[in-house]
Amino acid sequence: MKILIVAYKFGTEKELGEHLGTYHYFIEIARRLVASGHEIAVIAPWLSFSKKGSGGFDGVKVIRYYPPLWHKIWAFPFNRLLRFSYIWATQRQVLKFNKKEKPDAIFVWQARETGYAVAQLKNKIKTPFIFRQITTWHWHFERGPKEIFGQRSWYKAIKNLGLGRLVDYLLNFLLDQKTQKRYAREIYQKADKVVFLSQVAAAEGLDMGLDNDKVDTLPVSIETDLFQPLNKKNDLRQKLGINGDKVILFIGRINFAEKGIGYLLEALPSIITEIPGVNLVIVGSGGETPRMMAMIKDLQIEKNVQLVGSKSFYQLIDYLNAADVFATPSVWMEAFGQVTIEAMACGLPVVTSDAGASPEININNETGFIVPAKNKEALAEALTQILKDDQLAERFGREGRQRVLENYTYEVVIEKLLAIIQSIKNKTR
Repeated sequence: MKILIVAYKFGTEKELGEHLGTYHYFIEIARRLVASGHEIAVIAPWLSFSKKGSGGFDGVKVIRYYPPLWHKIWAFPFNRLLRFSYIWATQRQVLKFNKKEKPDAIFVWQARETGYAVAQLKNKIKTPFIFRQITTWHWHFERGPKEIFGQRSWYKAIKNLGLGRLVDYLLNFLLDQKTQKRYAREIYQKADKVVFLSQVAAAEGLDMGLDNDKVDTLPVSIETDLFQPLNKKNDLRQKLGINGDKVILFIGRINFAEKGIGYLLEALPSIITEIPGVNLVIVGSGGETPRMMAMIKDLQIEKNVQLVGSKSFYQLIDYLNAADVFATPSVWMEAFGQVTIEAMACGLPVVTSDAGASPEININNETGFIVPAKNKEALAEALTQILKDDQLAERFGREGRQRVLENYTYEVVIEKLLAIIQSIKNKTR
């Protein structure tokens, strides 16, 4: 097949650097599609306002254009002017490529502005159009300023001055959620398929009026030969400077309202009572790091917590293999849990909340435990049980890796993507 991928960001791993994250998997999918005989072209803007980026690699053709997409709300009105320029430039490139190359399908990787740009062309081009939705509707469109910024020190300070209504009005204006909703509805109406990362995210799409035959799921895929059990836990702990007889690992943004890090910290004293030598290793950074550090001090758990900051994509493999259990106490409607399947692929038992898509990934009492969100007692009990039972931990880890091998490899996900494209082609003939 000849597939055109349209994305707001794309490049080599070296070009993306610290912003690599999930784009590693995007890059790898494109590479593997080419390796299996498909023709892949990616339309993507410059990497930044001053850096163009490569024109292709490993058989993947990359078509660059200007300007890049810029979301910073504080840059008003320039961000909105750039948004319109980005949409127009994207449409120009898609029309040009579609006319000349006649691809079998157009796959928009993500970003509503990108999807909207293609959706508006639907009456001009008959090429099947697929949009990949990476978040739930609520997370992007229904959260107000208080839910998004409520724990930020500057927001609290302004509210304390009695300017709450004014700041909320200004933030609502800058967030421009009405326009984003309009973009999303246009995409939902014009796309031949909207693929979600999980069933829970897809259900929200159906609730917003998407036709059932337009909805499908396409989860994240990972390299199981990269994320795998290394069987050298003690050596890795020494290498990474990790202390403790037993190690709990958390990887994610330091965000209380979404990631639930506060509940994990509050669960730790109970775990310490049962396992005095336990150590919680926190990998990640974010605007609420000072709040987290203050909470650690208030709970008097400084000796049992290690903050290591953000780590590179490849460093995460070592941290996962140095731990005894992985914790994801999310409290928000997360559309997927990429780091959870990375942990499972490394043979690590996991404890997740029942929020969002976590229960679709982690099977309770099979690959780990699922606990109610915002319940520190249940979280502490589940983590303690795994840490005190090596046989249980080993079984969960083994079953977890097997689940990843069966559901989240590149082979499985690419096969499903191609089947989705073929089904649309058959329908539109």
